[in-house]
Amino acid sequence: MPLDGLTLHVLIQELDPLLKNGRVLKIYQPDETTVTIQFRLLRKTETLLISTDPLYPRLHTLQEQPQNPLNPPAFCMLLRKYLEPSRLIRIGQEGLDRIVYLQFEGMGPLGQSTELTMVFELMGRHSNLYLLSDDGVILDALKRFPDKGIMPGQPYRKPSDQDKVDPRSLSPEAFFDELRLVPGPTPLWKWLTESFQGFSKLAATEVLARAGLHVSLKRVDLEEADWTAVHTAFHQLLRELEQGGTPSFYADEPQDFSAYQLTGRGGQPFATTNSLVAQVLGQGQSHKKLEEFKRRLRKQLLRHHKRVIKKEAIQQTTLQEAEQADIYRHQGELLTASFHMIKQGASEVHVQDYTKENAPLVAISLDPRLSASANVQRIFKRYSKAKASQKHTSLQLEQTQLEKAYLEDTLLQIDLADNEEILGEIEAELGKMGYLKRTTKSRSKKDQAVLGPDRYLSSDGLLIVVGRNNQQNDHLTFRLTHPNHLWLHARNVPGSHVAILAEGEIPPNTLLEAAHLAAYFSKSRNSPKVPVDYTLRKHVRKPKGATPGYVHYDQAKTLLVNPTDFELPAKQC
Repeated sequence: MPLDGLTLHVLIQELDPLLKNGRVLKIYQPDETTVTIQFRLLRKTETLLISTDPLYPRLHTLQEQPQNPLNPPAFCMLLRKYLEPSRLIRIGQEGLDRIVYLQFEGMGPLGQSTELTMVFELMGRHSNLYLLSDDGVILDALKRFPDKGIMPGQPYRKPSDQDKVDPRSLSPEAFFDELRLVPGPTPLWKWLTESFQGFSKLAATEVLARAGLHVSLKRVDLEEADWTAVHTAFHQLLRELEQGGTPSFYADEPQDFSAYQLTGRGGQPFATTNSLVAQVLGQGQSHKKLEEFKRRLRKQLLRHHKRVIKKEAIQQTTLQEAEQADIYRHQGELLTASFHMIKQGASEVHVQDYTKENAPLVAISLDPRLSASANVQRIFKRYSKAKASQKHTSLQLEQTQLEKAYLEDTLLQIDLADNEEILGEIEAELGKMGYLKRTTKSRSKKDQAVLGPDRYLSSDGLLIVVGRNNQQNDHLTFRLTHPNHLWLHARNVPGSHVAILAEGEIPPNTLLEAAHLAAYFSKSRNSPKVPVDYTLRKHVRKPKGATPGYVHYDQAKTLLVNPTDFELPAKQC
């Protein structure tokens, strides 16, 4: 679903008049692939985003400025040095290729007027952003490649156009000459993409669809009567773009977006190509970053979870061995009662067990190197050691199981997170808990503040709040709610704390909706029957020293709900 040269052409036609003559206010670099530029225009401010992301390279305007690092990267500082302040003269395109030029009028070191050019190459994983001097020398590039001459002080060389023709300058005769020379086995869509600037496979197959031909048709199968149909469809597509295009998103598989109408597919129309690119590719990159963030946290946490599982197994084995304590005590008592039967150097002795019916003989192993008295002491020492180990290991096992529950709860929260802010809070918490290395960079109070739980309005108009991580769960339960508010949680599984911010009798529909939310944001989300406990918040307590998000509750009632047929309502701001 790339941004092809034809859709880019319509986008540039929108951005150029929108941003032309804008004065550069501030330049930021939110991450290693993205630059944002704030322009001051008549009675308004616009922010342009330029992203060289390998999967979602794009440019479009923004409504909100992304969060920026505390220390601007070197490339950002260089852009500020040369472009703050400056004026945007124009935004242009290299033919219909995926190369964009942003020309700025700035001030030279001696106060003279000078022109600087920002070049944006949208080439997938080879995408890059340059700042050039007025004589075409690279001042710097977002991604430097010394072996390719992409370094400060080197002349800028644009990527090869592979001898592709700008289709807007092609006469009908030249078009037919090109078509006539195409080898017979060549698919027509491939000829279009390899011969003309801006044509992706999507655009090429759209030409064939408009011509009434099969998209996989080869040159050898093309009748001469179809030549005119291909040419007419070709220029009809270009004419649509020059008239502003038809920006649309096509959600059916395969998902696509374009500034031109796709034949036979119903798309979601957008007012502008700018808004189309911002939503489709912007959300695509946000989703990719979210999944990368999740994957990184999950990988580190699973390593600790594996350690805890191994630790739990060892402690359970130790505890099983420690449970032999009563057997050792009983053997010691039997040896004491039958002390006279222990012979020096014996490795085993058979004594009667008077605690059982008919007093059967019991075999007890001995150490032949020890005396009778020493063997009895040896058995009682084993008893004392096993008894002490049993108590100590039981406490350790309890702590290990609590840690395992905490890690599993946090892993679920990572899986269910739908924005980076929630994951950021989880990452900060894991750093404090010692599961992740804490970064040395300081964070502002704004960054450290808890976002607050999700808010939903019930059908009865009551507010329901849902914690999305341990910090939010603790905040919800012990700060946001009152003692007589109703509190809910999916029974015996990791999940969110949920509360209804109302006192007194709760309407049945609101209670059911809150129970569905508790089940939906739990490990049992995909189960058709989920028990959800609910009680007053005053019956919920946090044990001393407990991990974040961990609570005990009592006096609860239970509802059985099915989250699989539950439709998540819209969040409240």
